[in-house]
Amino acid sequence: MSRKSLVHLPRKAARETASPDQVRFRYLIDRIEKAKRARADWDELVVEFKATHAERIHPLQGTLRQLTRDTVFLIDQLLDQKGWSRVDREALKDIARHTASMLLDVNPNDVEMRTIFDRHSAMSFQEKKQEEIEGLKEHAKEYMGIDLDDAEIESEEDLIERVYERMKEDEARRQERSSERPKSKRQERAEASAQNAKQVLREIYRKLASAVHPDREADAARRAEKNELMQQINRAYATNDLFTLLEAQMRLELIDPDHASKISGERLRQFNRLLSQQLESATEELRSLQSAFRVDYDIPYSRTITARDLHLATQRRAREIRAHIQQQKRFLEVLANKSATKRWLKEQRRFDDDWDEDEY
Repeated sequence: MSRKSLVHLPRKAARETASPDQVRFRYLIDRIEKAKRARADWDELVVEFKATHAERIHPLQGTLRQLTRDTVFLIDQLLDQKGWSRVDREALKDIARHTASMLLDVNPNDVEMRTIFDRHSAMSFQEKKQEEIEGLKEHAKEYMGIDLDDAEIESEEDLIERVYERMKEDEARRQERSSERPKSKRQERAEASAQNAKQVLREIYRKLASAVHPDREADAARRAEKNELMQQINRAYATNDLFTLLEAQMRLELIDPDHASKISGERLRQFNRLLSQQLESATEELRSLQSAFRVDYDIPYSRTITARDLHLATQRRAREIRAHIQQQKRFLEVLANKSATKRWLKEQRRFDDDWDEDEY
C-alpha cells in the first residue's frame, strides 16, 4: 500500500478557480501534516532524552539515595549513644526525621525508614501523612468546593483520584441540568453540525472497513498489514481523526490526490470543521506536553526545545546530583566522629542565630 500526501497542488488554472473552502481544506491538511511531523519529532526526541537520562542520571540518583539512607542509619545509631546535650539530641532527631521523611516520600514502603521516623517523631509517619491528607481535603473543600469528608482516603494519589471523580460527577450533573433547559438556536445548530460531522466520519469509516477487513485477505503478509491498518482506522474513527481516515483512503486508492475539488460544498465545509478541530487539538496537545516537560526538567520558555537543550539539561542535572553526593559524603565523614558532629551542630546553631538576627 503506497504512501501519498493528501496535499495536492493541481495545475495553475485549477488552483486559480479553487473555492475558498477548497483552499482552506488544503491549508488545514498541510498544517495537520506538519503538526503530525512535529509530534513524531518530539516523541523521538523525548525517547532519546529519557534513554540518556536513565543511563546517566538514574545511577547517580541511586548513589545519592543510598548515601542519604546511610546518613539516617548513622544518626539513629548516634542517638543510642550517651553524652549528647538535650539541644544536640533534638537537632539530630530533627535531621533524622526530616531526611527519613524525604526518603519515604519517594518510597513509602521503606519499612526501615518508617521505623526510624516513628522512633524519633511525636507522631508516626502514617499519622503525619493522614494529617497532610486532611489538610488537602480542607483545601479542596475551601478552594474547589469539593467535600471529601465522607471518603476513605489513604494516600495523595487516592485524594487526587477522588477529586477528579467528583469533578466529573459535578460536570455530568451540570450537563444534565443544561440538557433539561430549552436549547437556543445556536446550540441546536452546533449539535446538528456535530451530528452531521459524525455521520461524515461514519460513512468514510464504513467504506474503509469494507475495503480493509483483514478476514477477507488470503495472503498472510497482507492480512497482517491490513490488520494494522484496520486498528489505525478504528482509533481514528473513535477520536474523530478525519485526517487519518482520508489518508487511509489515499493508501487504498479509494480517493485521488485532488479529492477536495470533487467534494460538494456542505460536505467540504464539514471536512474543514473537523480538520480545524483536529489541528487545534493536536497543536494544544503538543504545547501541553512541551510545557510540562519544561517544568519537569527546568528548561526555559525562551526558545524551542532542541536536542542540545536536552543534552545541557542532562549535564546540569548530573552536576547537581554529583554536588549533592559530595555534600552527603562530607556529612557522613562528620557524623563518623562524635566530636566533629558536636562542632558541626554548634556551627549550625550559630548560623541559625545569625540568620535570625539578620531577619530583624
